[in-house]
Amino acid sequence: MTRRGDTIAYAVSGIAILAFVVLLAFALARLIETENEMRRNEGDNMLWAISQAQTAVLMLDTALARHASGLGEPGDIERRYNVLLSRLTLLSEGPQARYMDALGHAQPLADHRRKVEGLEDGILAPARNEAEEAGAIHAVLAGLASDLGRAANQSMVTHWERTGARLDRQRAAIIQVIISILAIIALGAFLCLTLLRAMAQKQRIQRSLTQEQEVREAYRSFVALVSHQFRTPLAVIDSSMQRLLRQGGVLSGDDLQERARRVRDEVQGLTRLVDTTLDTVRLDGGSIQTNPRACDVRTLAERVIASQTEATPGRRITLSIGEEVPPRLWTDPLLAEQVLANLLSNAVKYSPDNETVFLRVRAESNRILFAVEDRGVGIPEEEQGRLFSRFFRATSAKGTRGAGIGLSVCLQLAQTLGGHLAFESRSGLGSTFTLALPVSE
Repeated sequence: MTRRGDTIAYAVSGIAILAFVVLLAFALARLIETENEMRRNEGDNMLWAISQAQTAVLMLDTALARHASGLGEPGDIERRYNVLLSRLTLLSEGPQARYMDALGHAQPLADHRRKVEGLEDGILAPARNEAEEAGAIHAVLAGLASDLGRAANQSMVTHWERTGARLDRQRAAIIQVIISILAIIALGAFLCLTLLRAMAQKQRIQRSLTQEQEVREAYRSFVALVSHQFRTPLAVIDSSMQRLLRQGGVLSGDDLQERARRVRDEVQGLTRLVDTTLDTVRLDGGSIQTNPRACDVRTLAERVIASQTEATPGRRITLSIGEEVPPRLWTDPLLAEQVLANLLSNAVKYSPDNETVFLRVRAESNRILFAVEDRGVGIPEEEQGRLFSRFFRATSAKGTRGAGIGLSVCLQLAQTLGGHLAFESRSGLGSTFTLALPVSE
């Protein structure tokens, strides 16, 4: 199922990338086409050429009229005539000739050009008294000017129509490019989301694999550790019971009490181990429910100390409560007592019998802090980062019974209560574990 999902994801991503490339190429082609079309100004050039030719006709006709009235300048008519011929030649060759032909004015323009060239002698050497020849020249020039005017008007109309069509095409191209860009953005967002999902899924799989490996290794260690922890007290209990069976009639009362005490201690150790293991299972399954209520701070602390004193009668445990501590807090007293009892038990277990264990209570930022302090073996600095890991035991704890799950359970219970568990420790000098609980809900 995973391989099929990966195949589908790769196929969809490939199609999206292909569509991305196609849309980008299409948008680029449309932009290039629009840019090239914007460069085309053929209509503007032709309108200018026709208008210049028409102006040349009118200027030549005016020069002839001035010469007839005796006001003309020497050489002016020849210059105007040559300009007119150059304008007509421009309109009769190359793309200009094709454009004039498209307008339907190529043939009339050629006829007018032949007529103008045929009147060259009369134009360049006009006689003042030959009114008939002057009238003929004027008629030819007037007809040429009229045709050029119509050609200019038609060129303008055609240019406007082409400009309108070009603008419509450019507008359509711009809309297409905008749509393509939006599609590219959408595809890019889709690809990003796909990649992010793939990366997140890969990370989840990697985390799951790592977690599975850690859990497998942890439970392997747990099984070995619990097997050892169960085997040792059971061996002590079995040995004591065997001796009682063999020598029960001759043992003194003190020996019987010592045997009974040892059996009871081992049974209590097994009970704590089983309870802690069950707590771990319940925490993993999310089946631990809290029942918060108003609790007396001093009563909670004294009850935990009394329980530990009963288990280890010879140990000194000192309680101190700051004046700033409010008398009550809102929490689940059973779970809070379980955390403090575990911390106090560890402090007693990992410190010398002649050292006092302290339980200090103080208030800070709407929280009540229960600090359990000992002068015991401490925790090596390089191992402190793994202290709350399940089934982990510090090297300084060797020789002392334990399963390595008590502190992990304490941390989870503290978080369940809305609090936090922290510690400070120096190897060989002791440790301080602090349970911080909120004063109110």
